[in-house]
Amino acid sequence: MKRQAGIGLIEVLVALLIISLGLLGFASLQVANLNVGDTAWSRSSATLLASDLLDRARINRTQYLAGAYDHGFGEAAPSSTDCRLNLCTPAQLSRFDLNQWLNQVSDSLPDGQGQVSRDTSMSPSVLIVQVRWFDRLEQSNQTLELRAQL
Repeated sequence: MKRQAGIGLIEVLVALLIISLGLLGFASLQVANLNVGDTAWSRSSATLLASDLLDRARINRTQYLAGAYDHGFGEAAPSSTDCRLNLCTPAQLSRFDLNQWLNQVSDSLPDGQGQVSRDTSMSPSVLIVQVRWFDRLEQSNQTLELRAQL
């Protein structure tokens, strides 16, 4: 009767198979984690961007009340004077704010777009800021909406 000395080839192959399956499972968890992290980052960015425009409109309230911040999805950003370098009127400042904000939305989010409107049926009127982007995890457009009375 011969005694086996060492590890047989079958045991080595089974061990490699188990380790390989474990590593594949770990890799798939990492990919899922990256996708969920990307979605969370996009939602956080959209919230910060919408809040930024609310603050800009709050500072320039007279132009907000006149409808200068109203803007629809897909519309081109208004051309504006750079109010960081030049003295601007409130109307120029509203165009600059909107231009800067739309560029930030476009640059920060995948397929990012912004919309700004007012609900004048309430007193005081309500500013509605919507940010839309493409969510890679859901494979669809997502929209975040913030409302504030100014």
